[in-house]
Amino acid sequence: MDNVKIPFFKKSDMDASIGVFFDGFSKVIVAIAVLVGTFKLDSGTVFGTMMPGLLIGIILLNGCLWFYYRSIAKKRNDPELTAIPAGMQTGRMFIWLFSIMLPVCMATKNPLMAFKVGVFANLIGGLVFVIGAFVVPKLLKIVPSGALFGSLAGGAMAFMILQSMDGVLKMPLVGWVSLVVLFVIYLGKVNTKLPAALIALVIGAGIGWATGLMDFGAVTSSFANVGLYIPKLTFGIFSPEVISTTINYLPIIIVFSISEVITGIQGVEQAVECGDDYFTTTQPLVIAGVATIISALFGSPLALGLYWGYPGWKKMKAGTGYHLGIVVLYAIVCLTGLTAIINAFIPEASVLPILVFVGISSYAQAFDVVKKKHYPAVILASLPVVMDFIVGKVPEGTLTGFKIFQPGSAFIGLIVGCIFVFIIDNNWKKVAIANIAGLFLTLIGMIHSPGILFTSGYKFQTSFVIVYSVCAVAFFVLHFMKFNQKAHQADLEEEKKLELAEASKE
Repeated sequence: MDNVKIPFFKKSDMDASIGVFFDGFSKVIVAIAVLVGTFKLDSGTVFGTMMPGLLIGIILLNGCLWFYYRSIAKKRNDPELTAIPAGMQTGRMFIWLFSIMLPVCMATKNPLMAFKVGVFANLIGGLVFVIGAFVVPKLLKIVPSGALFGSLAGGAMAFMILQSMDGVLKMPLVGWVSLVVLFVIYLGKVNTKLPAALIALVIGAGIGWATGLMDFGAVTSSFANVGLYIPKLTFGIFSPEVISTTINYLPIIIVFSISEVITGIQGVEQAVECGDDYFTTTQPLVIAGVATIISALFGSPLALGLYWGYPGWKKMKAGTGYHLGIVVLYAIVCLTGLTAIINAFIPEASVLPILVFVGISSYAQAFDVVKKKHYPAVILASLPVVMDFIVGKVPEGTLTGFKIFQPGSAFIGLIVGCIFVFIIDNNWKKVAIANIAGLFLTLIGMIHSPGILFTSGYKFQTSFVIVYSVCAVAFFVLHFMKFNQKAHQADLEEEKKLELAEASKE
């Protein structure tokens, strides 16, 4: 087939556009509910700045991906080629909200300041994402999955599961029922035409209104937000106060941006598993990163990236045009303020179960991708972020030992995970190197210190400098001694026999 005509938009693209849109937009509703309900951020900032800024990112992301995948379809003369889905990235959105913006809001009592920090964090995250598109494939060969996913699991447990369950149980009639509905559909594998998150939202809202927990006054007030909102550049995020505050959250921004690059790579790998091995990862990841950066410049704290779900859209016979449909749907809600009316009908307790489910799925994933023998390392890697979360919720003077793991907890989780994965593997040389990495991060203030080197918050942590130094030397000695290598080799051979036995059963 030569010069086959590639359709701009076909009938099956409509279903894919609606599906991907509602999958992402249900999370936007969660973000708005948290910003307006929990943070008490003014609606003008949410609907006049954030939503148009998000639209700029969606136009760049989906528009460029439409052009990119359409060019691949033309080169392959393949009118049936299915594009990889993309949109608002759930993981980083929740982390930005609960592990960066919420602490800032609580500390400063200034929701607008917290919003600006979230936007600037999103800009930095976009930069990390672009760099990660080139670096992460190499990083995956160095950092063990048990360490990386263990640290991410800690963030999921703290900021998605525990934080959200508090809100769910404050209005259990709405929140708990919505959570149960979500789990029935997802874990019970019930086939539905509408996204499970949307169904749970509607049922929760229905219960809220039927039982008198919702007030029509909020709906009436929401009509005041209807209008035409034009995207505008936001330069307030570059103030010294915003930048200095955001720097304290660099470990979280870097670690979780890297994790979402991995999610994007896995999204492309889903296409490979379907036999479509002609897709690449770097270009679409760079597009997502650049779209996030520009979206942040227009006032959006909502990160963008590639989605999983390619097999489903391929089965639906979606093409490349559905990316254009997504842009149109987001334009309708982002430029008009209609989101305010939608949000007024939905109680916060019915949207928080979505966070709980995402958190549980993320936590479970950590155990799906690692060997069983590395489970203890995964648990240990998850603890620093959980301890960071807990120590911020308890009265001053309690659990003081947890505080040493509070600054830079995401990076600490990575270091702890690496150390214990390599200990389990009896790889003493890599344990020593992991301790050296911990020593370096401690010296520059990325971990264990309230501020980084050359800032007023920097604190030289003598104890951990000694701990990492002594451990590095000790494990290098064990490496040169070839300590326990014969016994470990015997364990590896036994492990290999068990794996072969399991494979033969399948």
